[in-house]
Amino acid sequence: MRKPLQPWYTAIYRITNVVDDWLTPVQYLPYIDALLDDIDLDPCSTHFANDQFLRAKRIYTYEEDGLNIEEPWKGKTYLFPPTYGRCSFNKQRGTWRWSLKAGAGAKAPAAIWFKRLEKEWKLRNIPEALFFTTSHEVLRTCPSIWDYPVCIPKDRCTLIHGRLLDLELPPFTWGIFVYLPRSGLGFNQADKFIDIFSHLGKVIY
Repeated sequence: MRKPLQPWYTAIYRITNVVDDWLTPVQYLPYIDALLDDIDLDPCSTHFANDQFLRAKRIYTYEEDGLNIEEPWKGKTYLFPPTYGRCSFNKQRGTWRWSLKAGAGAKAPAAIWFKRLEKEWKLRNIPEALFFTTSHEVLRTCPSIWDYPVCIPKDRCTLIHGRLLDLELPPFTWGIFVYLPRSGLGFNQADKFIDIFSHLGKVIY
């Protein structure tokens, strides 16, 4: 990994495309691995980022458009959706358009991606999933998030620049983990998530 940037230099980091967008902080990777073990799917990634960090068995890139793809998502899923831009719905195509700017009816990408994740989980295409975002708006626009265990780490997250692999210093935002648990009988399926992620911060459930 390259030498971390000096704090004054982070101001020039403008997110303009999926390659530039932030990646999951490395300090969270052991917790994600302990919870999910082998990740079957990361529906919002790049080949470079996946090879360097999460190493999911399958990913969808920007070109493959995991948000609108017709085939169902399959397997244990980790999702960190775009941190920038807005999503607007195209009625003619019946798909969501993701861009840096959009009209008044547009929504934060995290909200739209979470709804797709939740849909696939409810259809049992996904046995369990972990959702991470730095978009605080999603807590208001997706109230169903509060139906699941939510972890709010006590420390701000040090994101990684997707293209340069430089660290975002100093951290300017905090993250949110939401766990969609594996279905089963006989014990609380959220216990494992609570046990692991309570070391990062408060778990609300």
